[in-house]
Amino acid sequence: KELNTFKVDCITKTHIVVENNNDFKDKEFLKYTNDTNPLFLGGGSNVLFTKNLTQPVVQIKTKGKEVKKENDKFMIIKIEAGENWDDFVKWSIEHNLIGLQNLAYIPGTVGATPIQNVGAYGVETKDFLVEVSVINIKDGTEITLTNKECKFGYRDSIKYNGHIDDKYLQYAGIKEMADNQNLSLNSLYKIIADIRKSKLPSIEKYGTCGSTFKNPQLPIDEYERLKEQFPDLPMYSTEIENIVKIPAAYILEKLGWKNKRVGDVGTWIYHPLIVTNYGNATGAEILSFIKDMQTDFKSKTNLDLETEINIV
Repeated sequence: KELNTFKVDCITKTHIVVENNNDFKDKEFLKYTNDTNPLFLGGGSNVLFTKNLTQPVVQIKTKGKEVKKENDKFMIIKIEAGENWDDFVKWSIEHNLIGLQNLAYIPGTVGATPIQNVGAYGVETKDFLVEVSVINIKDGTEITLTNKECKFGYRDSIKYNGHIDDKYLQYAGIKEMADNQNLSLNSLYKIIADIRKSKLPSIEKYGTCGSTFKNPQLPIDEYERLKEQFPDLPMYSTEIENIVKIPAAYILEKLGWKNKRVGDVGTWIYHPLIVTNYGNATGAEILSFIKDMQTDFKSKTNLDLETEINIV
């Protein structure tokens, strides 16, 4: 329960903690993970456990940062998967690196961010990722995947030169707050963290994984059809021609899912995308609530509402 932010009880027969990459070559590790399908866990902030587990759980707690290359335009840092993501964002700000501040106050570990391609306020992990080291758990060998091999796009990370590009500010609430103060990386981090705190339940008090669902992407003509039903429905462009993204939260709120409760499960009072454990809900109860939301969304829009979290 303490290892997942939904705060649901789950039992596993084998819990392995990896604190060093050499642990992957250890005979005891190989003994427990060979011929199994181990579940890898970072901060447990993007997973819903719905039943007890038969496979081993491998918790990644490797630590360390190393500057591999640095000049007046960029810095390349090697960072271990078990490092806390938000701590790394703060570290980047302390070292005058611009870009990651828009990913402030996101729970979880560094190693999970390329898997999920974590994004917020116009910034994604892929924009700053150079390469990923991957370990084959069957024999402990390591390979390196480039950004392209991870099937990401790529833009260099640059050092802060005193100017923050407008692309980091063009989201609800950020620009308005930024206009009222002398903007620095620290103040921009605080603005974004405060916005997230105002929208999200405290993971110390409530069980949640943050946003539970992805925003649907659909052809522009399908969007025009939906506008007949939801006249003020916003849309955002994507990298794919004639495909747009729509905010699932807007539709869910119109359908009455904002601040809806069924027992100890519900959506957050301020945001219908955020499914929340208000007490002692089980993983199965949370999953049932999620499926009810998906069914209602599908019946009203003819669109699938995909989950952003991993369901086990």
